[in-house]
Amino acid sequence: MLIIPVSGCGNSKSSYQGSVRFANGDPVQSGSVEFRSLADGSRYASRIASDGSFALADQSGAHRCPPGDYEVVVVQIVLTEDLAADAHDHGQTVPRHYADYYTSGLRITNPSESTTPLQITLETSDKSSAVTRPRYEGHANSAVRRQVSTL
Repeated sequence: MLIIPVSGCGNSKSSYQGSVRFANGDPVQSGSVEFRSLADGSRYASRIASDGSFALADQSGAHRCPPGDYEVVVVQIVLTEDLAADAHDHGQTVPRHYADYYTSGLRITNPSESTTPLQITLETSDKSSAVTRPRYEGHANSAVRRQVSTL
């Protein structure tokens, strides 16, 4: 008899793997994803692989994500200052509002007794991006101009 150890499943069967894709089907090629439980605030996170896949882990590093309802954020930091435009290899950029629990709008239910991969789909039109932009940009620039002109 062959016994195969199974790790990362926790006490119940639920999926901890999945993928993040844009609405057009393209994978998110870099970044991280975090799930926060609506029941108790526990968090499960993973880096996103270049094919959009992820494998969630708890804070101790165990691959798992218990059944339940979650808020989701997708964070992508793209450092491009020192690269020529043709050297960028991060794929499409994730709209900034997905990086904050208050503005992401992403919710997912991880059902019990399911090992179906979790799917996260991001819209590429960033209609709520105004939330993350400075509202008083003109005022700040005016203040800077006044400071400079008085020196």
